[in-house]
Amino acid sequence: MALDDFAAAGHERVALLLGAEGDGLSRGALAAADTVVTIPMAGGVDSLNVAAASAVALWELGRALR
Repeated sequence: MALDDFAAAGHERVALLLGAEGDGLSRGALAAADTVVTIPMAGGVDSLNVAAASAVALWELGRALR
């Protein structure tokens, strides 16, 4: 599910699991998650470092609260 769609759906509580660039999250972590969310990217970009990904996710989730 795309991050903006997830944020727009509204959630009472959210826990973010952030994986390392390249390897991402383990299979166990992905299996334990209720929803797997991705950050859509353009221009041939295929990954973000964890600091950038967390900033984007928190910004989008915060924007949805307004």
